[in-house]
Amino acid sequence: MTGGKEKNRFFMEIASGIVVSMLIVFITIYMPLMGFFMATILPMPILYFRLKLGRNLGALIMFAVFVMTFAATYNFSGMNGGLSEITSNSLPKAGGLSLSIDILFYGSLLLTGFFLGEFLELRLSIEKSFVYTLISTLGISAAAFFVYAASTGQGVLSIVSGYVADNLQLTLALYDNMGMSPENIQLISDSIHAIQYILVRIIPALVTILLSFVIWVNILFIKKILDKKAIHLTELQNLNQWKAQEHLVWVVIALGLLMVIPGKGIKIVAFNCIMILMIMYFFQGIAILAFIFERKKLPILLKIAIYSIIAIQQILILAIIGLGFFDTWVNFRKIGINNKPDEQSFDG
Repeated sequence: MTGGKEKNRFFMEIASGIVVSMLIVFITIYMPLMGFFMATILPMPILYFRLKLGRNLGALIMFAVFVMTFAATYNFSGMNGGLSEITSNSLPKAGGLSLSIDILFYGSLLLTGFFLGEFLELRLSIEKSFVYTLISTLGISAAAFFVYAASTGQGVLSIVSGYVADNLQLTLALYDNMGMSPENIQLISDSIHAIQYILVRIIPALVTILLSFVIWVNILFIKKILDKKAIHLTELQNLNQWKAQEHLVWVVIALGLLMVIPGKGIKIVAFNCIMILMIMYFFQGIAILAFIFERKKLPILLKIAIYSIIAIQQILILAIIGLGFFDTWVNFRKIGINNKPDEQSFDG
């Protein structure tokens, strides 16, 4: 009897993980305005059930969600309808299938949750868990994309350029529907080839930044969930005291010097690397804010309002990056300097 109850419990846990994950996927498809936020938390169910149920059942949930997402974002040639027709873009057909680029996007998010659970369970430092998850997910996703490009006989640059061009055209159409003035639309249209050229060449940085942000958000969320269940991983404590390795500052400075060296190739590589490192200093800047907010005991609604303003004001994002960057020298939180016993831990 006990064994039957145990099997039913596991079945319900697995079903819950699949249902929650697929609900998020369908919201991203049918409700584009909420799509980015929901996509950001898609790794969360996989991460949570990976930590709760273990590797095998966590992998089972991830695989089941991937297969169902595959069905939702693909359609066989010759068939009408299907969810893939309402998704944003598709890559060229191969072997009778219309390959939606969304499947690579969703697959990467599912892998992110699984790998993050793997490395957190190994009780690695938060930096190692973050970096290993980032490298593992990017590595598998990049390999899958290159294999697809090779199977279609197309160049990677050609596929990426086409995808970026399609999205720029969709953006112009969106601006037009929103009532933007014809003069501004024409100005953007005239610059669209230059914008496409730049975006294609900073795709590595943009993808890395997006995935880094997703990992960071899910680390924060899983910490809150585990805390509520009285599960405390020491690796997730005191996140608002986190800071990047000090030597990274000199790497940024060196990359900045490379930007003045003649040669487009060198500048593109250096700029991509600088953008990737800047996300680290953004995280450090946010940690400083969280530290200050906790010190001042600000109400939760006020903190949410401040974070929301930062999210929609690009100039404030740059200010947060600067805060994290100069913390290397200024040490705004005075970490390691005259810390009293009751001031050493602040969870933000």
